[in-house]
Amino acid sequence: MSGAVVIRAEALTKHYFLGVRRRRVEAVNDLNLNVGAGEIFAFLGLNGAGKTTTIKLLLDHARPTNGRAMLFGMDARKPAARRKVGYLPDLPHFYQFLTARELLNYTGRLFGIGSATREQRREKLLHQVGLDGRGNEPLGGFSRGMLQRIGLAQALMNDPELVILDEPLGGLDPMGRVDLRNIIARLKGEGRTVFFSSHLLDDAQRIADQVGIIHQGRLLACGALQELLTRKTGWEAEIAPLEGFDIAALCRVRGWTWEKADGTYRVTLPDEVEVRELHRLAGEGQAVVQSLGRRQISLEEAFVEELERWER
Repeated sequence: MSGAVVIRAEALTKHYFLGVRRRRVEAVNDLNLNVGAGEIFAFLGLNGAGKTTTIKLLLDHARPTNGRAMLFGMDARKPAARRKVGYLPDLPHFYQFLTARELLNYTGRLFGIGSATREQRREKLLHQVGLDGRGNEPLGGFSRGMLQRIGLAQALMNDPELVILDEPLGGLDPMGRVDLRNIIARLKGEGRTVFFSSHLLDDAQRIADQVGIIHQGRLLACGALQELLTRKTGWEAEIAPLEGFDIAALCRVRGWTWEKADGTYRVTLPDEVEVRELHRLAGEGQAVVQSLGRRQISLEEAFVEELERWER
């Protein structure tokens, strides 16, 4: 945690009742999480997992059935808690007759920002999101990627400390995703906290500090990205055998997986017991350990692993 807690959810729960038979839908169940200041937090899940409902609860767009959400230490239902928040919804819809500049002016006026500050901030944001020269064009002619960019600009118009983005990378082409990832990284560099939902795991892995995995309304895993990618994954070592020592034979006996590359062996060890065995061999002068570290899996592998564990 890099600082004060900016977002806190405590036993956050939301149930809906649908249809004439009042069928209960458990959108979010007993969700607990903390997001620290200055972090990029990726909230990951399949479509329908509960990501958007959670964001609605954080922003008081929906009221919880149980539990509570807090922003900056205040109840999220209080307007004061949300004054320092910028928000970009999934599939944002704007008045198509407005130009990009007019939208940002309108947003600034809603926040009570004076005209001089509003104009200065508007031009800076158009440049920041890559819409230089497009400020006087009607939004009705914007592509999906351009709408995402102007949507992010309006989310930043009030100079927020916390930025909440719902599926900001969805529907963008590869270069659009690269640009938006870079913008999100810059927001962190400015000291802002970013909370974004996504099902695009590769993008999330590139920029997130912390991740939460939600499935069927329940938080399956939450914590530092690197911890999630290295826990219970074993170890990797690069070994240079000394003359006369058969590394391949040892690997077969110990059940280590290995591959040879340029006179060294890249070996995967399942646990600390085997790491100690490797150190013993090195201590006896049979091999030189050139590198040793935790094996890292991809976020996609970790995500699938968590869902499979849940299904079992």
